Amino acid sequence: RDRRRGERSRSRSRERARRRSRSPSSKRQRRSPSRRRGVSRSKSRRPRRRSRTPERVPPTSFPDYEPAPDGSGWYVYKKTGKWKYHPETGLYLHIKSSVYYIQKEGDAKSFRKIEDEDDPTIRKMKQSEEMRKAIQSTEFVQFDENSSGQAAGSEDGDGAPPRPPAAVTAPPPLPSEASVGVGPAPRPPAPEPRREEQAAGEAKSEGKVREWNAEKGFGFIVPLGKEGEEANKSIFVHLWNVVGSTHSNPINLREGARVQYKLGEQDGRARAMEVVMLGKDGKPLPVHAGAQTLEEKRKSYYVTAESLGVRVHAESWPGKQLELRDRFTSDEPMDELGVYFGAFDGHGGAQVSEIAAKQLHKNILAQFRQKQVQPASRDEKIKVAVREAFSQTDKEILGLSERKKFDQSGSTALVALLHGNPKLGTALRLVLAHVGDSRAVLCRAGQAVAVSEDHKPDRLDEKKRIERAGGLVLNVRGAWRIAAPANPRGASKASRREYQGLAMTRSLGDLCFKQPTALSSADPEVKILPISDKDLFLVLATDGIYNVLSNQEVVDCAGKHWDDPEEAAKNIVRTAFQKGSDENLTALVIQFGWADKHTPKYLERRRAMAAQGVDGGSPTLKPAVASKIAPADDMFSSSTGVEKDDFDMFS
Repeated sequence: RDRRRGERSRSRSRERARRRSRSPSSKRQRRSPSRRRGVSRSKSRRPRRRSRTPERVPPTSFPDYEPAPDGSGWYVYKKTGKWKYHPETGLYLHIKSSVYYIQKEGDAKSFRKIEDEDDPTIRKMKQSEEMRKAIQSTEFVQFDENSSGQAAGSEDGDGAPPRPPAAVTAPPPLPSEASVGVGPAPRPPAPEPRREEQAAGEAKSEGKVREWNAEKGFGFIVPLGKEGEEANKSIFVHLWNVVGSTHSNPINLREGARVQYKLGEQDGRARAMEVVMLGKDGKPLPVHAGAQTLEEKRKSYYVTAESLGVRVHAESWPGKQLELRDRFTSDEPMDELGVYFGAFDGHGGAQVSEIAAKQLHKNILAQFRQKQVQPASRDEKIKVAVREAFSQTDKEILGLSERKKFDQSGSTALVALLHGNPKLGTALRLVLAHVGDSRAVLCRAGQAVAVSEDHKPDRLDEKKRIERAGGLVLNVRGAWRIAAPANPRGASKASRREYQGLAMTRSLGDLCFKQPTALSSADPEVKILPISDKDLFLVLATDGIYNVLSNQEVVDCAGKHWDDPEEAAKNIVRTAFQKGSDENLTALVIQFGWADKHTPKYLERRRAMAAQGVDGGSPTLKPAVASKIAPADDMFSSSTGVEKDDFDMFS
């Protein structure tokens, strides 16, 4: 009996122990000493709290920003409204904390916080804002009905042209960046054209709004005849073609309203541009007045090759080839930002060079507008815009080449831009960008200066880049080539071992050398050079010229006709043809008119050096055919040498 009692008591104690082990209080009591030390309230053991102000990273996608409604030059982040971006200086502003950020050099993902108000970048931003405020507060001259009627008639009663009252106006908004490089001295602005000439050039028409969709932001205009009769054909108009319409303040057209517009074209279809609604008196409504005045003022600062004093001519000939694959773009105006020139040497067909000649300058201007490049913008901003324009053009070409089956075609691209605006007091700079082996040579005081370096496979840095990407650089029969598989997905091993070659390391197009491995690149080398009075002219030419002529020989050919760009270009092409070039021949000569008074002196000095046997030109690599030229050929002789060949392409 005592044993049973003892066993029952021991079983009860074990049961109580099991219950205690299951209770949460016992778990807390049996917690290890180290864990008890973990919850100590000692300050040294207290876990650190996270900072309430973490490092902020501004959003960098420019399409996600829209212009601020106050016209200060800032762009507001559309998604949250917490950030602002200033394209002219590259500043980001966190609105709530009023802290500025800027990207670190060489690292696009890291940002530097600017807390000093005396920072040079912040000073530039404030100067830019002050300039914009001054422009917005400028009072423009308002003409009364009598003066406007006289201007429309272009003559007073006595037959003399009307004189508008003098007005002091400020220049258009410009960034406060200092112009880099010393160019020719700015010349006074050209006189304003007469009003009747402007009206004839713009050729504005009147119409009536037939339909307008406010939600989608577009509609159609019916042109009106001379007697107010409506035409059967309608013209498309978009919200952004209405003068004064912005993201923050859209101007919707009223159905049935009378409008004035300029007929344009976009994406291959007719479109109404610069649309303004007219009142009962036939004048634009006040909602368009301010923007229309600023637009006309901005257009008055547009420049052309003629207004800059530049003479230009391009000569292109197929030479001994059956097809002319070279293309060029001559003196294309870039609004108030300068004048554009380009030379393109196509291979495998003319499709890529044709597209590049028509589209590249448009993409460059679009990138300038997107990044708000001004005539006095810093060099780095211009370089970024040009590189992105090349990349955009190459993507468009590659997309078309897949659909239209010209993936074996490509082209070089050599672009020169006279960037600046003497009307605004900014010096001219020479912006050069190129991919491929077309070359730009500048005549400086009679001497040849190569301002671009060919992208050839035997160039050391280009060869290393291709080999790091997994490509091959081979010497095929004395010529260096990039090698890429011709049939990477071929059925047999022999077909997969077939290779195709490319004689340049950078180009537009050439899909087979960019996919699946990017051996050829469309990223251009961009140089920005100041222009001085010693710079006489610039020559852009394809490799068909430089295969048989050195840089100095090209300059000497053009120097014989320093005041006639057409004869200078023809002389270059003719000489290269007579030297035995078997490629297409294209030369574009750009003569700087402001250097005319010094040109004869420099060229005479160059002739004296040539008579002494001194070649002051820049070194160049030429094939063996160029070294076999007889020394008796004098580039400065009076005879053109046409008699040496039975066939003259210019006869």
